[in-house]
Amino acid sequence: PQDDYKDSETGHMSDKEVCNNENDEQNLGGKRRGPRTTIKAKQLETLKAAFAATPKPTRHIREQLAQETGLNMR
Repeated sequence: PQDDYKDSETGHMSDKEVCNNENDEQNLGGKRRGPRTTIKAKQLETLKAAFAATPKPTRHIREQLAQETGLNMR
């Protein structure tokens, strides 16, 4: 229990706090990301079929896939 708090006598932070602070700093300096996309089974099957046929689909095909699946082109 004492590992989670600063040691009042020495002023040192626990390993947990040091790790959390490093993660906070990395998140602030990194790219800002939006919410994760959840792909449903039907969407995944459509995408797998399209990419199995053509590993590098054209823009036109990607636009069609976006319309069919309801997903963003990216």
